[in-house]
Amino acid sequence: MSDIFLSYASEDRQRIIPLVRALQRHGWSVWWDRTIPPGRIFAQVIEEAINAAQCVLVVWSEASVVSAWVLEEAQEGRERSFLFPVLFDEVRPPFGFRHIQAARLLDWQETASHAEFDTLVQAIQARIGPPAQREPVATDAGTASIPQRQAPARGQESSPPAGTVETRMVNSLDMPFVLIPAGEFLMGSADGDDDEHPVHTVRISQPFYLGQYAVTQTQWQAVMGSNPSQFTGDLNRPVESVSWEDAQEFIRRLHAREDGATYRLPTEAEWEYAARAGSTTAYSFGDDPRQLSEYAWYSENSGGQTHPVGQLKPSAWGLYDMHGNVWEWVQDWYGPYTAAAVVDPAGPPSGSGRVIRGGSWRGGAGGCRSAYRGHAAPGFRFGFLGFRLLRLVS
Repeated sequence: MSDIFLSYASEDRQRIIPLVRALQRHGWSVWWDRTIPPGRIFAQVIEEAINAAQCVLVVWSEASVVSAWVLEEAQEGRERSFLFPVLFDEVRPPFGFRHIQAARLLDWQETASHAEFDTLVQAIQARIGPPAQREPVATDAGTASIPQRQAPARGQESSPPAGTVETRMVNSLDMPFVLIPAGEFLMGSADGDDDEHPVHTVRISQPFYLGQYAVTQTQWQAVMGSNPSQFTGDLNRPVESVSWEDAQEFIRRLHAREDGATYRLPTEAEWEYAARAGSTTAYSFGDDPRQLSEYAWYSENSGGQTHPVGQLKPSAWGLYDMHGNVWEWVQDWYGPYTAAAVVDPAGPPSGSGRVIRGGSWRGGAGGCRSAYRGHAAPGFRFGFLGFRLLRLVS
């Protein structure tokens, strides 16, 4: 019995050994050695190992995307809602798996810090819980662990165990949400505009789900029955020309449609925390604006219009278009920061403008920085203004 069943192509065996060691150092046991005992059938051994595992981690590579065995193993993990994909090569996952966010480990090294690997570890821990304490034993990958837990057999569990949270969920509008972990960060920028000062410590005390993309025209139209957007032609473009007040009405109608779920706009602090994705740099990917066109639609590459969501690179936390495409309304009234450390700040109690974040297709690189703040009257509409939703973890 193992915590993690590792699905990979045999051609990648030497490449995945560092990954096995890294996961074991975090305390998890990993089933990966495919040596089959005499007298056993390969398919039967694989099925038993998957049934006994807490989750399946599939490594997508040039070899594995054409492997029938890897595809079948990944399907088992997907059907049981405990699949974690990673990319070792710049490949397109097989059909049916492309909507599941994969950790990009193309440049990951075992001995170096890597934001996407750290996010993968957080996601696994959120799904299966912290590793049990074990006595290590030696294997040819380094150090392995003797498992102390057993996952339910296939078909016996339809929801996560008590105390765990799904790392990704999709609502009735086919709107994917990514789990953002609780944590602490430095909000603002010492090198930014005056309203980005002073830099202060913010603690986000509870995890939350954030839309992987801005709300699209398809999703808006499904709830509101109309499309106010200036830029049309592809309903996967973000909805724009919507005010803060319009966004509140969308949320109200979505609540009526989905009884039991709670949606809202993220607070300004939640938005910046998610946008940073663990970084302390100007952008989630670093400080160099020359890389911005890989992650954001802005004045240098947008062609003067919005673009369908999710076409550029995601952040380390799997969020798309947090920089650029459309400005995003957040919940807060606009107001000055204070130097004191705060927990779950909600902004001023009143004001004349609501905060907008992220920059847009129309603006320059500076407005796309994680710390940059804009604001507009709650009733203001324009073709660069949209939003993304936060969903509470129930």
